[in-house]
Amino acid sequence: MSKTESKPISQPVEFSLKQAMQTLEHKAQPDGLHVEGLIATFGSRSHGLLVLFFSIPFLQPIPLLGLSTPLGIMIAVVGTLLAFDQKPWLPKKLMRKHLKPNLITSLCKYLIKFLDKTEHLIKPRFGAFSKHPCTRVMNGLLMAIYGLLLALPLPIPFSNSVPAYFLVLNALGWLEKDGGLLILSYAIALGGFIFFAGLGVGSVEFFNWLNLSRFF
Repeated sequence: MSKTESKPISQPVEFSLKQAMQTLEHKAQPDGLHVEGLIATFGSRSHGLLVLFFSIPFLQPIPLLGLSTPLGIMIAVVGTLLAFDQKPWLPKKLMRKHLKPNLITSLCKYLIKFLDKTEHLIKPRFGAFSKHPCTRVMNGLLMAIYGLLLALPLPIPFSNSVPAYFLVLNALGWLEKDGGLLILSYAIALGGFIFFAGLGVGSVEFFNWLNLSRFF
């Protein structure tokens, strides 16, 4: 295999997300960190970390137009690479993006605080399921699909937050090897498909109504 050829990734290494956040917070001091450095530091865990970082801003109900499209596309790329067992890849310009230490510290502290409150809920379980290659493929494909749904420039409340809730929970479940949380994320994914199907049907009905109203 040549040096430039992509290599398959392995399952996430054996340390918790909280430990990963503490490591990231330490590495970001004092000068910050490039996205490329983040990926190099966390290796196979970087898929989940990138999806988690890119999704968190969209948990609030108001769509972030202009931001959701590029980040949604990046999530779709990362998810596809996870499904095909390949290392994370992002455009060079983004890989060289410098993340300020205060930004990384704020995000890490937020996640550590959240994990402290939910450590009795989010934990490794159903290992045979959460570590199975088919689960990795399904997670990656769903991340890609929901990344594309997030990328849709829809000025509709919750059109960003519905994909984001799935992406955050699925990434957390993957990172923490929590099969129960993964199953919960799949239920939210199903609800998300219903939500977007409803939007599609509603849009078609609305435009049909507009066309009919021209004749009256």
